[in-house]
Amino acid sequence: MHLIKALIVDDEQKSRNILRSMIGKYCPEVHVAGLADSADSGYELFVREQPDLVFLDVEMPHGSGFDLLKRLPSTDFEVIFVTGFDHYALQAIKFHALDYLLKPVDIDELIQAVHKVKLSLAENLNKQRLSQLLNNLNNPNQASHKIAIPTMSGREYISVEKIVRCTADGGCTWFHLTDKRKILSSKNLGEYEKILPDAYSSGIHRFFRVHYGHLINLNFIEIVNRRDNFVQMKDAAKIGIAQRRKATFLDLLKQINMF
Repeated sequence: MHLIKALIVDDEQKSRNILRSMIGKYCPEVHVAGLADSADSGYELFVREQPDLVFLDVEMPHGSGFDLLKRLPSTDFEVIFVTGFDHYALQAIKFHALDYLLKPVDIDELIQAVHKVKLSLAENLNKQRLSQLLNNLNNPNQASHKIAIPTMSGREYISVEKIVRCTADGGCTWFHLTDKRKILSSKNLGEYEKILPDAYSSGIHRFFRVHYGHLINLNFIEIVNRRDNFVQMKDAAKIGIAQRRKATFLDLLKQINMF
């Protein structure tokens, strides 16, 4: 069996040791080749070991996990992010369908993440996701950011500026694009409500869930009909506004000078 060579980069010694112990006990296909306590030492260790996989802490005092990734000479490896915080960093990670573990690390989630890494290494899937993450981190133009959409056949990368609206279909989501295409994602609409730029962000393309089953790009609204309670989008779709969301929605449009 080919062992997956892994590194652990985390500023907390206890976290490093616990994770190494868990990997040794529950993930026999992974060999931990080294531990690092900072972005700087992680960089040196990476260059020396050339790992297949890095367990990377997101927040460290002298350079984040993202800072380390920007310095690395290639993206030809897997990353499992490890963090104690469920906030904006996870939004960027989820945006690209990358794996993450929340501290304290759950054994089952660790095993599942490593299993996904094995599949990804076998099919060479991760390189584009990681490259796109780094491109987005280096590019302040949020509109050009691409989101990784897991589909039945793999992943498709779509610019945020091309998403007119998203609609729920059971546990899946339809993406309706400016070129009239539709893409079915295997993730539910609630996931995309969390990770797409929300209505209070600073970008051009912002999203609001006007109804349980509809998440719309505010930039593509053509008509807001208060009397009949619907919005018409630039693709001609008429979408009902949920009564309990109406006041918030109209107030939001006033705040951003769209109403």
